[in-house]
Amino acid sequence: MRFPPVGVDQVLGLLKVVHNMGGRVDAMFVNEAVDVDLGDLSHVIDAAEMLGLLKAGGGDVELTEEGRAAVEMPLREFQKYLKKKLPSVEPFSSLVKLVTSKERVELEELVSYLQGLGYDERGARRILNWAVFAQLVEIDDGEWVIPA
Repeated sequence: MRFPPVGVDQVLGLLKVVHNMGGRVDAMFVNEAVDVDLGDLSHVIDAAEMLGLLKAGGGDVELTEEGRAAVEMPLREFQKYLKKKLPSVEPFSSLVKLVTSKERVELEELVSYLQGLGYDERGARRILNWAVFAQLVEIDDGEWVIPA
């Protein structure tokens, strides 16, 4: 299963809502609280599950220990968590390998690569936002590189 093209802010927002509702809640209540289309919410839930932050089942969503910690930790610590977690999730592992093999990659090449994996341009850019947020890649003089 490939990582859904959702935003970092959407996943963090979902975690905060579930946390504020006691850590476990019916997904319909989350849908009402965040005013998101249920189809979009399912992708956000999938992303949070792939990162080990949330468990979904029987119509409920529940924070994992990591999800609880993510809500309570400073943003920098969450970035460190993602930096460890994302390389084991596709397409991030392939993305890091691509950038590492070439040392420097232009944005258009990364977007094209991700489009080849089935993402549209908006989705590809969201995936790249995750990679930058987690400090897996960074932009140096207009090109994407692995941080030193």
